[in-house]
Amino acid sequence: AVMARISEHAGAPKSKVEEYRSMHEELVTSLDRMHWDQDRKRYCDFGFHSNEGKYAPHVVVKCGTPDGSNSVEHALSVDHYQQMQRGATKKPPCPKDFPKFLFPLGDGQGGLLMKEKFVPKAKEERDQFVDHTGYVSLFPLLLRLLPPESPRLADVLELLGDPSRGIWSDYGLRSLAKGDKMYLRDNAPGDAPYWRGPIWINCNFLAVNALRHYAAVSGPSQARAAELLQKLSDNLVSNMFENYKRTGYFWEQYNPSDGVGQRTHPFNGWSSLVVLIMS
Repeated sequence: AVMARISEHAGAPKSKVEEYRSMHEELVTSLDRMHWDQDRKRYCDFGFHSNEGKYAPHVVVKCGTPDGSNSVEHALSVDHYQQMQRGATKKPPCPKDFPKFLFPLGDGQGGLLMKEKFVPKAKEERDQFVDHTGYVSLFPLLLRLLPPESPRLADVLELLGDPSRGIWSDYGLRSLAKGDKMYLRDNAPGDAPYWRGPIWINCNFLAVNALRHYAAVSGPSQARAAELLQKLSDNLVSNMFENYKRTGYFWEQYNPSDGVGQRTHPFNGWSSLVVLIMS
């Protein structure tokens, strides 16, 4: 739709404008066909995946290229590492692009550096919807791709606005739902969660902008969009203002549990979008 409007404004041939409009309609239709999970009532990624499994400790090791020119960190299951130490396995400990085992990493306290890693159930791996709830579930709303009369719009608004579903908080929308198995899990040892729960103002701005749109157009979800628009805007502005009064900074992201600003500061990039949220 955007490309159709741009091409029309730029004086492109009518056939090209219609081509872009047709492309838009096809993509929106395929979005529902390929990514709407009717059982969970939300949009999901889709692919070869296992939704079942558990987090288990792994030993972090260094693996290198045969010529020693490059290396990576790699996580080995505890069982695999112990079997390798005993010479009881011939299973390669390293990925094929970095096949040379170098050494295990230490934790700085005389032990091995460990990493919690999600281990999927092998028999459950198949082409299916990926069961995670967060910003990824909201993008058709955030980008205003849903028609105002779409029944999907009502479902997505409820996902966004129902605190029990885990995205909504008193400080803004969490990037990953509170009940998700990866909520606030470290990205890697020593690397705090990034998009696994914290509140990001850029995506919250897209949500506010989308809610403004749906609150302004006629449709069965108009009143609900208007209600959520007011509540979300108030939560974001009040939390960021309190943080600014306390610290004098805008922050890169905000804690999903207590709203406290965290990571990079001062951060006047997309966090400055709060000004447009207020407008």
